[in-house]
Parts: sequence; structure tokens; C-alpha cells
Amino acid sequence: MVNSTEALSLILVGAFWGCTNPFMRKGFVETKSTNEKNEGTNNDTNGVKSFVSGKLALLANIKVWLPYLINQMGSILYYKTLASSNLTLSVPICNATAMVFSSITSAILGERVNQPGRATLGVILVLLGVAVCMYSSEEGTGDSIGDGKVLQHGEL
Repeated sequence: MVNSTEALSLILVGAFWGCTNPFMRKGFVETKSTNEKNEGTNNDTNGVKSFVSGKLALLANIKVWLPYLINQMGSILYYKTLASSNLTLSVPICNATAMVFSSITSAILGERVNQPGRATLGVILVLLGVAVCMYSSEEGTGDSIGDGKVLQHGEL
């Protein structure tokens, strides 16, 4: 069973991961378009120099590294939470909430969704799946028979 502190930590990890993904994507796109404009004006034939300058421009862009830093803080919290929580619940909760937060953040940023109805249905189904996982973990570990007797190793 997941206690409230662990649940909050797992949801916070999902928020860190999910909310930063659209911002990183947007920062990468802006940096790429800026680099392509600069390459169009610069007739440099040295591929290595162009590659290195592109990577340095990426690192210099706060719209890329700040969301990445926040994303990595979520990863640190994730590993800290994994040390004390049920692994079979932690992984689906974090990944599912990251997808939900990513969808919501993308919508807030105005990113175009091809089929918003299907995206909304997907978010609802993912949240329902997480709820089922959490509910089933509260019911037990699945090692018991309907009468409440817990099976020992080798018993049927």
C-alpha cells in the first residue's frame, strides 16, 4: 500500500517529468531553428566546428537546460522514493502521471493535438489504470484465497 507521503512524492515526480518535457521540446525546437538560421548565413564547411557550436548553443539556452535540471530533480526524487515504496506501484504511477502532466502542459502551451478527444480519453484511461493499481494493492498482494487464508510456499 502506498502511504500519502509516497503517493505525493510519486505524483510530484510525474509532475516534474511531465511538465518539463514540453518545455524541453520547445527549447530544442527554438535552438534548432536558431542554429539553422545561423548555418544559412555562415558558409562554414567545417562540420566539427558546426557540431560543437550547435551543442554549445544548446547548453547556453536556458529554455533547454532549466527544464532539464528540473526534470533531473524529479529523477533524484524518484530514486529516493523507490528506496521506500512498492516498485510495482511506483513505476506505473510515475510514468502515468508524467504522461498526464505532459499532455496537460502541452495543451496549456498551445501545442497542437491531432485528435484531442482521443488524447483526453487516453488520459482518463491512464488515470483509471493507476487508480486500479492503487486499489488492488490495498486489497492485498494477490497471494491469498477468497476465504482470507494466505498460501504458504508450495501450498495449493
